[in-house]
Amino acid sequence: MKTFWQKHKTILLYLAAGGFTTLVNYLLLFVFLRLFGSEINLWQMLTEESENEFIFNLANTFAVAGAVVFAYVVNKVIVFRSKTKSARAFWRELIAFLASRGLTTLFEIAACAFLVSVLNLPELPSKFGVTVVVILLNYVLSVKIVFKKKDGTPEQGV
Repeated sequence: MKTFWQKHKTILLYLAAGGFTTLVNYLLLFVFLRLFGSEINLWQMLTEESENEFIFNLANTFAVAGAVVFAYVVNKVIVFRSKTKSARAFWRELIAFLASRGLTTLFEIAACAFLVSVLNLPELPSKFGVTVVVILLNYVLSVKIVFKKKDGTPEQGV
């Protein structure tokens, strides 16, 4: 078991961090839905089209933004243990993270809006399906672009 952990620790930590980030995303979604005056009926969100697409899309946008901030901290500190030695290196990493997450965030928001508003699919299954794709895209971008060492190899986890 220890060799399995040593061999796959970065991806296992990333999956755990992604799970927590997803949890934060959904919790924030429900918080913002309530703040914006939407009734939360989980059965309706799972089975029916949205009654107020604008409120769902707005709440989802704020939830995704909060989850991105959470994800940066967790990925930098726990998953990739990235140590930036200069302000320039920190800013490069942060900008690369925000740019990559910005792209996947736009994809998430657009895909959720399309599935809910255009195809009239239920909110939560739509968000779940899109979330799976976003997690995969984020991992590839994190390893290949954001948290790679100067020599081009990815940072190692704990």
